[in-house]
Amino acid sequence: MKLHELREFIKLVNQSSIEELEWQKGKTRIVIKKSEPVTVAAGVLPEQASEVEQGYQEAAATAEAEPVATVAEEKVPEEATQLVLSTSVGIFYAQVTVGQAIKAQELVGRCTVDALQLSSEIVSPVAGIVTEVLVPDGQLVDYGRALLVVKPQ
Repeated sequence: MKLHELREFIKLVNQSSIEELEWQKGKTRIVIKKSEPVTVAAGVLPEQASEVEQGYQEAAATAEAEPVATVAEEKVPEEATQLVLSTSVGIFYAQVTVGQAIKAQELVGRCTVDALQLSSEIVSPVAGIVTEVLVPDGQLVDYGRALLVVKPQ
């Protein structure tokens, strides 16, 4: 397993509500469990910290900062709109644009976890026009996060 794949796993666990992730492929087995948030004094890192430790600390710092940013980013839609929510954890890729007309049960995006080679389709619950894309392409999303705003027709 490559270091960047391990970082993907750590990032996935830290930026989601997953408490534990277990993955096995052949003889390789990985178990990642969340612990209490790591506190790191600014600018103080051990001289010989391994690359994996640094990656974990970066992922933990990103995960701690992420919820604050996402709360500010998610906008409260108008009353006559419908939210399209994430059905899984993963990296979101929209397949629609603002102003595009969509049908009920039409594919509007995908959530993928590249390291696990998983992909789930996101479909619209209603027909209407996409008025806003709340999550930019390539951003990690958690289950139930609002992705799109659709004005029903």
